[in-house]
Amino acid sequence: MQQQKTLISEAARPKMIAKTALLIVSNPNHIGKILPSLTKQVNKTLYIQLLSALSSPLGSFCPEIFNVWPKFTQTISGIYAQTLQFEDLDVRVLLSGLKYKNVEYIKTRQPIDLVVFDKCYPEDDITNFIKTRIPSITDSYSILLGDSGEFEEPTVDATRDYNVYKHSVLGGTFDRLHTAHKLLLTEAALRATEKVTVGVTVENMLGSKTLWELIEPLENRINGVKDFLEDINPEIIHNVVPISDMYGPAKDDPTMDVIVVSSETERGGVKVNEMRCKCGLQPLKIVTVDLINDPNPSPHEEIKVSSSTRRIRTLGKVIQAITPKAHLTEKPYIIGLTGGICSGKSGVGRRLAELGAYHIDCDKVAHFVYEPGKPAYNKIVETFGKEVVGENGEINRKEIGAIVFKDPKQLQKLNSIVWPAIVEEVQERIRKSNADVVVMEAAILLGAGWNKHCHEVWATVIPPDVALQRLQERNKLSLEDAKSRLAAQIDNKKYIEAANVVFYSLWDTETTKKQVDKAWELLLERIKCINT
Repeated sequence: MQQQKTLISEAARPKMIAKTALLIVSNPNHIGKILPSLTKQVNKTLYIQLLSALSSPLGSFCPEIFNVWPKFTQTISGIYAQTLQFEDLDVRVLLSGLKYKNVEYIKTRQPIDLVVFDKCYPEDDITNFIKTRIPSITDSYSILLGDSGEFEEPTVDATRDYNVYKHSVLGGTFDRLHTAHKLLLTEAALRATEKVTVGVTVENMLGSKTLWELIEPLENRINGVKDFLEDINPEIIHNVVPISDMYGPAKDDPTMDVIVVSSETERGGVKVNEMRCKCGLQPLKIVTVDLINDPNPSPHEEIKVSSSTRRIRTLGKVIQAITPKAHLTEKPYIIGLTGGICSGKSGVGRRLAELGAYHIDCDKVAHFVYEPGKPAYNKIVETFGKEVVGENGEINRKEIGAIVFKDPKQLQKLNSIVWPAIVEEVQERIRKSNADVVVMEAAILLGAGWNKHCHEVWATVIPPDVALQRLQERNKLSLEDAKSRLAAQIDNKKYIEAANVVFYSLWDTETTKKQVDKAWELLLERIKCINT
């Protein structure tokens, strides 16, 4: 990709990395030739506009082929397929200029910082195009010219039905809006003349999905769908609603004409029509979208582009903004590591120690503060009596456990003694260590409020049924006792809500190790940024 040598106005001078770019495409089958260079120039959103209705001054894009809207499906799918390896970039193919001949300018919800053309045009035409067609351009925009190579005429599958309808409908989870979602939503928009209804599944339908606890809140998912549809095709009505069953409003809305499904959920469309027939309504036309494969699936990831794969790829990355704590010094940088029983905390802690962190296991520290001669020891004996002291002079942890776990008030008394002693001991060890990074591992980190002593919180999670099996095997417990212990702890959702980084230890140890290694590498980058 080359930058335009002579620019018409001062506003067109190139600048730093753009937040939002607009790519004007004349050769959609070959945008992959310029994308690697382009993605280094943009860090958030890439709008793509095919030259179709926008015929002046740059020409028109194959109007004799694309004489009805849905015929763009194959070409748009090909565009999205070429962008798959750049999953951190939000790519949006705009439809207004493809659907409506009277569209005079390119509509985008985000202001455009960078305009990119996939071929060279005369400067006057570029200037005229930007002034007349892109009202959302920023004052400090830049221009780039690319070369997508020899033109290849797009093809259209003559066997498909390309009818359009008033009202289209589709449903799904729509977590972390990705390429497959965009293809489905685009198809629904291309098929609709007036309205698109989207059903977004509520949380109680998500329990069977991989890492369901990491699925975005319903409101976020609904807003993500609305934002995308209003961006790509603002002229039609968008009705995005929560659904608590597989049918949603499609089962009894007589205004709907067509349902869009993926090749994997086609049976769901059939079931919707069966329900509509029971309600005395006409069946919906079923339009099936073939989803595309992920270019680089790893073990445990799906071959098709999917939300579960995107959730897996968040493991080890920051999923929640890190709020600076003014009372903490920059060094050492303290990580609070927590998680439920048998969730893999200790394994993560050990790996972090191998990578260079100073690892403090607060459970072992608790044993230390119970020892005779320690301040906590004397307070425990004073509070609970000499009967909690064993023949060897040490605190009988089973004896005191029998007291406190039957009485919340007694447990609170014990915690008020032990927790401050643990924190004091941990801080003393940190002071003596001179470490750059400290990992403070504690199952009770959140309950005890120790996260306030940490720059970040990292959490390990595991499906409850797997945790139950591991706990039974490890501690030789009955099913009832194991369930009781698990029920006493907070659930995965709360760990994730409090965490900046999450690990999932369901699979083999090597997979967990890769998550930890990724987290460590990204942590060092963050610390470096803080210190520079």
